[in-house]
Amino acid sequence: MSSTTLSIMVAAALLVAGLAFYAGTLLWRLQQQTQAKQKKLNEKRQYLRDSITLICKAMREEQCELSEGALRVWVLLDHLVPERKPDPETTYPGLYQMYQVVKDMPTHQARKEQAKSLTLQQDELRLKAEQDLKQSILADAKALLLRFQPD
Repeated sequence: MSSTTLSIMVAAALLVAGLAFYAGTLLWRLQQQTQAKQKKLNEKRQYLRDSITLICKAMREEQCELSEGALRVWVLLDHLVPERKPDPETTYPGLYQMYQVVKDMPTHQARKEQAKSLTLQQDELRLKAEQDLKQSILADAKALLLRFQPD
C-alpha cells in the first residue's frame, strides 16, 4: 500500500471520526433541549394545578366569589390541554355554566366605563347564577381538589 493511499485512508478516518463526534454532540444538545423543554412544561402544568387548587379552596372557603373563581379556573383548565380528558364541560358542569354566564362580561376599566344600569343588570344576572349554581360549582371545586391533590 502506498503512502498516498495510507494518508488518504487516515484522513478519511479522521474526517469520519470528526463527523461522528459532531453528530454525537448535536444529538446530546438535542437531548438536553428536549429535557429542558419537558421540565418547563412539567413546571407549567404544576403551576396550573396549584393555581386551580388554590382557587378551588378559596371558593369552598368563601374567600372568592364563585363567578370569579369559575372564570379563573375555567381559563386555567383550558391551558391544561393534554389533561382536558375527561371533557370538562360534562365533568364540571357547574363551573362550565357559570363560565358561560360571565365570560363575556367586561372587567376592570371596561366595566367602569359602561353604563351603570348595564353593570347592575350584569351583577343581578351573575349573582342569580351564583345562587342557582352554588352547589354544583362547589361540587366541581371539590372534584378538582381531589383530581389535583398531591400524591
